[in-house]
Amino acid sequence: MGDLLFGFLDSIFQSTNVTFEVIVVTSSSELATQGIKDCRVFHSNELPAAKRNIGSRVARGKYLAFFDDDVEVSPDCLWELRQAMDIGVGMVYGKLWNMEHRTRFDEAGGFLTTTGFIWSRAQQNDIDTGQFDKVESILAGKSASCMVRSDIFKQVGGFDEDFGILGEETDLSWRIWLQGKSVLFVPSATGYHAFNTKFKPTEKHYTSHRVQYMGCRNYTTMLIKNLGRQHLWIVPIHMTIWFTAGLAMIITGKIRQGANILKGLWHVIIGSGKTLEKRTLIQRERKVDESALWAIISRRSPRGYYTQRFTRYITHALHG
Repeated sequence: MGDLLFGFLDSIFQSTNVTFEVIVVTSSSELATQGIKDCRVFHSNELPAAKRNIGSRVARGKYLAFFDDDVEVSPDCLWELRQAMDIGVGMVYGKLWNMEHRTRFDEAGGFLTTTGFIWSRAQQNDIDTGQFDKVESILAGKSASCMVRSDIFKQVGGFDEDFGILGEETDLSWRIWLQGKSVLFVPSATGYHAFNTKFKPTEKHYTSHRVQYMGCRNYTTMLIKNLGRQHLWIVPIHMTIWFTAGLAMIITGKIRQGANILKGLWHVIIGSGKTLEKRTLIQRERKVDESALWAIISRRSPRGYYTQRFTRYITHALHG
């Protein structure tokens, strides 16, 4: 929980056409003790995946909407998310703009690629010209603004708390797809996100431990858990890219960042037993054919996309 929480609460309480309860799970013991008007407040020092699960366990609604504290949503965001849910839909994501540069994208959904990385359709500097203005299937978006059917959420086991932060919503969406329920991008459910803006300084919130270590660990783990057998060849490619990035960072003097990537890979290896147990359960209960699902949740990234991303990742690595 950060200083932006009350801006979010101001926006969510302006929601129209829906009835809802607001549950705040915060690491601030002071806020948890004092309470917040019209909110049910719970204290937890866990990372976001666990906090969202805590909220879900006390929620009473048919649908669970998850928002980060650093977003501000439009009055009809909840209504639009709810309207998109039907019997065949398990989860929906809203459109997010950059809170500082308000005509630019923060999020418009993404797809899996054959490298195992996620191709985000809208990049941080892309201006919204209406290019993503239709409801469509995606692998996942950002859990900063999303909604899921509570029965489906419980059926798949909620967020994987071992992820902590980064990729936990993509992992959840993938497991929902595997249960035969679709995941949609809903562009009419809008909001602004403080991620990567002056309102949320990188050095405070996006440390190397989170970005390099947890990013490497979580995305590799997600692939091992959810890929069908015919696409498991992606895992060694994915790990090789991470290993190369880690070595490149060390060679270019970014010792901590590179070491965190290698630490993430090592964690995947030593934790493989637990991950494979999760995989066995997920694959045993899957309800959709891998080839049919792959055609929906994967895309070929634009030419040069990952070369540019790799170069930028190496040269602009975090220092924390």
